[in-house]
Amino acid sequence: MLKMFHHRKISVQLFVLAGMAMFAVWVCMGQAASTQPKAARPAADDDDIDFVLKHATPTTAPATSPADELFGTSKPSRPTRTDALPGVIVLSDGKTLPGWLYTTAEKDFDVFIDADKRWVHVPFLNVLSITAVVDEEKMEPEWRWKEMGVPEKVFTGREYPTRRFRWKFHLIDDSTLTGVVKGQPVWLELGQAKVGPMLLHERSKGEFSQKLADLVYVKQIFVSKRLMDAVLKQ
Repeated sequence: MLKMFHHRKISVQLFVLAGMAMFAVWVCMGQAASTQPKAARPAADDDDIDFVLKHATPTTAPATSPADELFGTSKPSRPTRTDALPGVIVLSDGKTLPGWLYTTAEKDFDVFIDADKRWVHVPFLNVLSITAVVDEEKMEPEWRWKEMGVPEKVFTGREYPTRRFRWKFHLIDDSTLTGVVKGQPVWLELGQAKVGPMLLHERSKGEFSQKLADLVYVKQIFVSKRLMDAVLKQ
C-alpha cells in the first residue's frame, strides 16, 4: 500500500512540474510575440516618386509651381483633421498637389466590384494609391424634340464632354481592386489652405462651352509622406 501511495505521489509531482513547464513556455512565447515590431506602412515606390516629379511641372513652366499658386507659402503643418494622411493628388491637367488628404469623416470608400456583384469597403488608411480608369470619354450631343407631339429628336448643334470612370485601389497589403465609386469626396489641406471636395465618381459631365481637356478630373492619389515631401521640395 505504501509503495502504491509513493508511486501516486511521484506521478502527481511530475504532472505539476509538467504543467509549470508548459505555462513557462506559453509566457515566453507571449512575451516574444509582444516584442515583435508592428508592420510598417509601405513607403512609396521610387518609380511612383520619379513619375510624379517628372510630370509635376513642365520644363517650360515658370518657377512658380501649381502648389505655390494654390497654397502660396503654406507649410505642411498638421491639418485640422486628425485622420488626415500625407500624400499627393495628380490632376488630369498636369497639376500635382501635395498636402494632407482626407475624405468624409468615419466613411470608407465604397467600391462596387461588378464581376462579383458586391460592395467592398476600403478604409483610407489601407490605401497606397488610387488611379482613375477612364472607361469612356466623348463629346455628347444635345438633342431636343423636333416639334411638340412629334416623336422625333433633332441635334441642336451643341455638345458637352462626358466621362465614365472606375477606380483602381492599390492597398497596403499590395493587393489591388478596381470598381465603381459613387461620388466619394477627397479634400487636400496644406497649411491654412484647402482644396476640395474633389469627387471620385462614376460619371462626370461638363458644360456646353467645354471640351474634354477642360473637364479636369483626379487622375491619381498617392498616400505617402515621402512623396509629399519630395513634391514640396521640388
